[in-house]
Amino acid sequence: MQQSASIIDTLSEGYRAIHRRPAALLLVFAFNLALLLTAPVSFAPLFDRFDGFLTRLAGASTETTGDAQSQMSALLAELGQTDLRQALALMNVMPRFIVPRFAPGALATNGADAVITIASVPAAALTFVLINLIVFPIGVLFLTLVGAAVRGEPAWQRDLWRAMVRIGAAVIGVMAILVAAFVLIGLPFAFVAALLMAVNDVLGVLAFSLILVVMIWVQIYVGFANEAIVMSRVGPLRALRASFELVRRNLWGVVGFLLLSLLITRGTEVIWEMLGTSMIGGVAAALGSAYIGVGLAAARMAFYRERVRRLSEQQAIRPGAAP
Repeated sequence: MQQSASIIDTLSEGYRAIHRRPAALLLVFAFNLALLLTAPVSFAPLFDRFDGFLTRLAGASTETTGDAQSQMSALLAELGQTDLRQALALMNVMPRFIVPRFAPGALATNGADAVITIASVPAAALTFVLINLIVFPIGVLFLTLVGAAVRGEPAWQRDLWRAMVRIGAAVIGVMAILVAAFVLIGLPFAFVAALLMAVNDVLGVLAFSLILVVMIWVQIYVGFANEAIVMSRVGPLRALRASFELVRRNLWGVVGFLLLSLLITRGTEVIWEMLGTSMIGGVAAALGSAYIGVGLAAARMAFYRERVRRLSEQQAIRPGAAP
């Protein structure tokens, strides 16, 4: 049986794969540049109307309610001065780009020359749909290119589009299953937690805290579904099962890998925020953010492949296993 790779070895393997085949890196770099150089999207008029509605609804309220209304107004005002393109891209599977111009309330200080302003609910819904229709195919191409790099295959293969269709359909399937599970299971628990909050603040906070903890663990257990789709070429149900089994049998290895990845991501985001205050620095941040994010994405796929190989070998040498 081969010796198992360490987490550092897995990270190194991911970045070596990107060095050999940088197509995914160039794709994310181009995407980051597009975010940096195109007009931001603001829902300021829509949030202003909603704030006015809440103010009228509050009417002659108590001082406590007035304080809460003031805080809500401040939050809505900050959201109105925020570029919401990345926040609206819920189907994005690529690394996020963090620079000061995307920070909450940044549009008020950055003075962007052109801002796409959304003033109605139908326009907001259309914007949400359009952003995800643009981002999702690019993300599927990203997953396909990263998987090819980790496997050592050419980036632009003859059956690239067929692979993208398969991966895209499976990723949508996983998203649909998770949304359905949230609606059928998560919302009833959230409703119960809200009732408890109305009865007793302490019980409500404990209930919502429990829900938050469960959501974090669910995210960890299903977090390798995309890697299973790409590396094992399976459908959504088998991908979720493969991710669950991988985490269940390698819990502390997975936690260690995720914590190290989070440390690298958050640590480098500080650098990108410092660089992103100027246009030249923003371009450098776009490249650096793409490099770190794509390398970590490749490392996740290498981690998945290594742990699946280890589990297969352990099963093969289990007493009573078929020769």
